[in-house]
Amino acid sequence: MRCMDFGLVPTPLQELPRLSALLGEGRRLFIKRDDLLGVGLGGNKIRRFAYYLGEALDTGCDIVVAGGGARSNQTIAAAACAAKAGLPVHLVVPESVGPVVRKLAELLQAELHFAESSDASSLNRTIRAVCQMLKAQGHRPYIVRPGAAGPLGMLGYVDAMRELYEQAAARRIEIDHVLGCGGTGTTYGGVLLGTKLFHPQTTATAVAIGRRFRHAETLCRDIAKAAKLGGYPCSVEPADVHVHFSCGRGANCPTVKGKDAMRQMAALEGIFLDPLFTGKAFAGLLEMAKADVFPPQSNIVFLHTGGAMTLLDSFY
Repeated sequence: MRCMDFGLVPTPLQELPRLSALLGEGRRLFIKRDDLLGVGLGGNKIRRFAYYLGEALDTGCDIVVAGGGARSNQTIAAAACAAKAGLPVHLVVPESVGPVVRKLAELLQAELHFAESSDASSLNRTIRAVCQMLKAQGHRPYIVRPGAAGPLGMLGYVDAMRELYEQAAARRIEIDHVLGCGGTGTTYGGVLLGTKLFHPQTTATAVAIGRRFRHAETLCRDIAKAAKLGGYPCSVEPADVHVHFSCGRGANCPTVKGKDAMRQMAALEGIFLDPLFTGKAFAGLLEMAKADVFPPQSNIVFLHTGGAMTLLDSFY
């Protein structure tokens, strides 16, 4: 299983002293800075594409076709990683996509194709049409559908958890909880598998930013597939799955609590979150803290999965 050498790893593990004081009772809050992965605008998709583009090259593909919604971080991450791998990329986005994606795609020399809407069926229909065109030209396209979900992508966050627990051990920090944004379940699947493999006494929680999340049994089946792909033993059970919902009206909708969480992170620690993903996820962490989910003296890690493109796009 080829994994491309993308990004600046290991990403930093930083303590957040001012936010730790806010949580009180001796709790210590840390942040794993996957927003600083160093390719494109960083974020969790970089770790996934390290495996996806490895598969693309292993299977003889010579061009990448990736799709995403108007405010998705995926398309620019795909273009940046494809550029680093030396593969041309075609991006399928809705016509409503904003100037940030358009300008960054231009810098990355990615070719844009426009779907009628952000609806998955519209995006996938356009992806199929683009692939047919490229095949007619003699290319072998590698397809990354909206969400970039699947067992192969989970392996990137097994790697991230190995990093995290090695960093913590070197600093003699015993991590009690690790939390991050939950969308498709792919990142969380890797977090959960990696935690079970490398530090099973830690509780791994997905903070879901939509009204639904992957069913626990379905998620565990995909985790088992990821473990097989990576050659790892797998003992993840549905009882290991922990989900906290911090979604407001649902995915793609900012929340008041999410915006407040963004302000606290920026004002107290100088770190930017975004309104659709990490801001809502951090709001969920703060909700859990207020509900005394984390006992006194706990060591808590928030996984910063990026979102810079979404943050920038929110200003237009």
